[in-house]
Amino acid sequence: MADMISLAEAQERLFALADPVAVEYVPLRDAAGRWAAAPVVALRTQPELPLSAMDGYAIRFADLPGPWRAIGESAAGRPFAGSVAPGEAVRIFTGAALPDGADTILVQEEAARKGDTLSLDGEGPPAHGAHVRGAGLDFTHGETLIEPGARLTPARIALAAIAGHATLPVRRRIRIAIAATGDELRAAGEPIGPGELPESNGVMLTALLGGLPVELIDRQPAEQRG
Repeated sequence: MADMISLAEAQERLFALADPVAVEYVPLRDAAGRWAAAPVVALRTQPELPLSAMDGYAIRFADLPGPWRAIGESAAGRPFAGSVAPGEAVRIFTGAALPDGADTILVQEEAARKGDTLSLDGEGPPAHGAHVRGAGLDFTHGETLIEPGARLTPARIALAAIAGHATLPVRRRIRIAIAATGDELRAAGEPIGPGELPESNGVMLTALLGGLPVELIDRQPAEQRG
């Protein structure tokens, strides 16, 4: 009798017989739970421009300790169109683009404003560039964000969306047929006679595979010959 092989060797031999399934592109809404078939790279830089990380005022660090003249406002999706000159400040909100000329955020808790006149009311920004999220802080154009073989979780799908993708490359769903064999087996729910059993292993395997992106082919219990 030939020596038995290990489980690891048996698995290795089985995997060697299998070819990778084809690649397909699916919309983001259909990608959850699938595996990336190719590197997913950023199609844009995030953030594209320096953004404010706090509510407050965009100023020039060199102008501290003030005072400043407020000349406008910058909000997310509505950037300030001009530029900040010495002695000027722009009211800014979290996520808004930093105006040209400004380099630091004076948080609103440390600012006092009367009309268009702004003064320091606290310690002020600790350093040049304080409370500013620089361009490309999250990722830059062309950067690999998801490696091939990575499971596409909700977080990774959201990352792909903000990186500019509408579809993702995934492997086609593997087709799996579950066939239970045994003369004594009958499909679950069918009447059974003496010496017969309801088939349960196939039901269990179907349930185990239910959470995976596979295509199941149901087979009724087959007779066992020999």
